[in-house]
Amino acid sequence: MRLDDADVLLQRVGTIAIMYYQALPADSPEYQLNEDIDWCLDGLLAEDVSSELRDLIGRTVVDPTGHREALTSFVYGTVAAAEQAE
Repeated sequence: MRLDDADVLLQRVGTIAIMYYQALPADSPEYQLNEDIDWCLDGLLAEDVSSELRDLIGRTVVDPTGHREALTSFVYGTVAAAEQAE
């Protein structure tokens, strides 16, 4: 994952997290968390998308305070690993 892609991803997660509210549970039929996760990941290469990343995004949307640090560390760790591999 490139740094620019990581920045866009985290901005999108932040946008969705701001719009999410507790009265709308993530498993509610009216709300499709997976669609929001897909939007956050839009534009990333398939090789950059993992089940762990999807899970961290979902957790961060529902509970930003509890999970944003883990998501940020994972995303920028992925960027660092990609840069080392080059």
